[in-house]
Amino acid sequence: MSRTPGKDADVILLRTGGLTVFPVTDPAGTIVAAGHPGPVDTVPIAGRVVKRDGVQADVDLRAPRTRLPESRDRVAAAAGVPLDGAWQPQPKSV
Repeated sequence: MSRTPGKDADVILLRTGGLTVFPVTDPAGTIVAAGHPGPVDTVPIAGRVVKRDGVQADVDLRAPRTRLPESRDRVAAAAGVPLDGAWQPQPKSV
């Protein structure tokens, strides 16, 4: 592995001030133990920033924001689960 001009450098920049990763005394251990997408701040790949300030770049969320609630409603109806917060899990009978 080498770093020379003209080569791509893919990196992930993490925010370390959140409670899930603070205080960072062992960076590698913290990433392994507390790693999740939340602290990911910036991701450049091949010179193009694909995530900045914790938001994925060039993503149109209009369709998923419409389709996901429709999908949730369809699955809940098929399972007989009301979406008004009244549903409670039932204990298994032995």
